[in-house]
Order: sequence, then C-alpha cells, then structure tokens
Amino acid sequence: MISGIHNVLDSALLQRVRFDNIANNLANISTNAFKKDVVSFNETLSMQYNSETDFSQGSVIYTGNKLDVALGSKGFFKIQVPGGIRYARNGSFSLDAEGFLVTQNGFKVLGRNGPIRIDGNCVSIGTDGQISVDNAPVDKMLVVDSNRSQFFKKESSSYYSYQGGDEELFATENVDIRQGYLEKSNVDPTTEMIKMIETFRAYESAQKAIQCMDEMTSKMINDVGLQ
Repeated sequence: MISGIHNVLDSALLQRVRFDNIANNLANISTNAFKKDVVSFNETLSMQYNSETDFSQGSVIYTGNKLDVALGSKGFFKIQVPGGIRYARNGSFSLDAEGFLVTQNGFKVLGRNGPIRIDGNCVSIGTDGQISVDNAPVDKMLVVDSNRSQFFKKESSSYYSYQGGDEELFATENVDIRQGYLEKSNVDPTTEMIKMIETFRAYESAQKAIQCMDEMTSKMINDVGLQ
C-alpha cells in the first residue's frame, strides 16, 4: 500500500512538472521568437524527466520597422552581454545613444567586425545579413549555429547560452534574414490548451487515488486497532 502511494505521488508530481511547463509556454505566446519547451518522462525511473527546447520555426509577421529582423532560417544572432556571449532569435533591435545596434535589453548585436554601429539614416539589411547605411556597406550580421542544437540552453525567454565547445559553433552561410519582420513564438495555443486540460485531469486522478489510498490505510489501521 505504501509503495502504491509513493508511485501515485510521483505521478502527481510529474504531472505538476508538465503543467508548469505548459503554463510557461502559454505565458510566452506573445514573446518574439520564443521557443516552446517539451517535457518527456522516463517511464522506467521514478521522477526522471527531461526538458528540451523545440527550435522549430515560428511564424513571421511584418512590422515595417527598419531595425526589426526575422530569421527565416536556422541559427542565432550573436549578442554581447556583460557576462560574455549569448545567442538569440528575437530580432527586435534598436539603436543606443552611441549608434550601436542593441537588443531590447540594451545588449550589443555582433556582426562580422564586432558590435554593429550604424551612423546614418537609410539602413538596408539584405537577406544575407549585409548591412548598408546610406548605400554604403558597413558590416554583416553574424548568425551562428551548431550541429548540436540541444546544447543551446535557455537563460530567459529570449537568450541562450551554449554549453558545448566554441569550436562547435559556425557561421551560418545560407541565412534568410528579413528586414522589417519579426519571428513570433512557435507555441500553438490550441495544442497547449489541450495538453493542459489532459494534464490537469491526470493530476486530479492522481490526487483522488492518493486520497482513496489514504482513507483505506486509515481504515485498516483503525480496524486492526479495534481487534
């Protein structure tokens, strides 16, 4: 009986993990370029689960902002942060006071020549990432990738660190960069809501099973005590 309670309790806790994951996916539906997480479970080991990021392409929408860029291909923008280098697909960029291209958090976007600086009015970004200002080329956006995408680990809804070796990263050649567009989240709200309902029902069933076992155990103890 005790072993059975432990098994059902583990099941309830795992459903809670799945529920929290789905809730986080739904909370980021409107986050630019957010990639949903998928939780899988080891059926042979209690409380063993794995969370992986689904890097599938999100839809691309037109914004008209000349500094917005969407990646229609694999890869990540290379971002300079105070703690080192991070990677992102969210291309909602702007200029800081010094004219550097930065993320929404003020982190500098890196090009082939380092931080990208734009000094001029007419900014053109080609599909290959070539940046021209007032018809003069200034730099090329640096888009990198790895053959082991599972080593890109989320640090927030927008940034990733790479847990492998730097030698595994390479500049993506056949990039598809779209100026004036943004990639949206790859979360399908309908699918996630269905998963949430299923998970909630499974969690409720586990709770009821625990309650039933608890009542049975209490009855057995009381009956033995009366004999």
